[in-house]
Amino acid sequence: MYFLCLTCTPDEIEHLSFKLWEAGTSGIQEISDEEMGTVSLVAGFSGDESREALLTRFRRWSPKWRIEQTTDWVQQTYAAWPARAVGERIFLAPPWNTDPTPPGRVRIVHNPGLACGTGEHPCTRLALMALEQCITLGCRVIDIGTGSGLLALAAQHLGAGVAVGVDNDEAALKTARENFRLNKLDGALVAGSADCLAQSSADVAVANINASVILSMLDELLLTVRNEGWLILTGFTEAELPAILQNLSNGIVLEVDEWRCVIWRAV
Repeated sequence: MYFLCLTCTPDEIEHLSFKLWEAGTSGIQEISDEEMGTVSLVAGFSGDESREALLTRFRRWSPKWRIEQTTDWVQQTYAAWPARAVGERIFLAPPWNTDPTPPGRVRIVHNPGLACGTGEHPCTRLALMALEQCITLGCRVIDIGTGSGLLALAAQHLGAGVAVGVDNDEAALKTARENFRLNKLDGALVAGSADCLAQSSADVAVANINASVILSMLDELLLTVRNEGWLILTGFTEAELPAILQNLSNGIVLEVDEWRCVIWRAV
């Protein structure tokens, strides 16, 4: 077995993990160095033929290549992605997990190796907690920039009548379809962005992207939400929050560490 070791910050874990899965890794282990404030991502590969390409592609993260014969890499990967409770009602579980779903929670089966949106990042957790607050039985939810489809999946599990995932990345939509299949749900997935959505088409619209992209499409996002509907925005930090709130008076702010989420009601 061959291993690529990368050194990154905690905020880069999700992005780099996605890139490593995209590059063909068979599993990823995270090793935290609390004293240095860094994380080592150790990705396993079955062959040596991609060594030079990987070292070049990930050169900014001080890559190191090694050979090891004794690690059970599948078990290491399973151990790195346990099932976890999020918010008050959600239980995220990878496909291999057999832990029982805690009482009062909905089980969302989600492959953490498929794409961004694993449930690990604070903004993903914030978006899930916001959906818990905003979804009512039978409502219509639109997830802009759906990625792995996790938020659209959660919306259906929480009681939405329709949950549409929108993304301009065909690879992300393919991943979202697989995650819907794992949950035995039919995914309503659309290739595009906020500008392809009809006005007042959502009871709840959610976008977990980043501050600059959110601000660039904010007019379209606002038009998507019906009167008295909810807009959930996350993917930005405390420092970026004022720019978001400037356009959304009376927004409710949720926080995890330095990350923020705004819940705004259309009136």
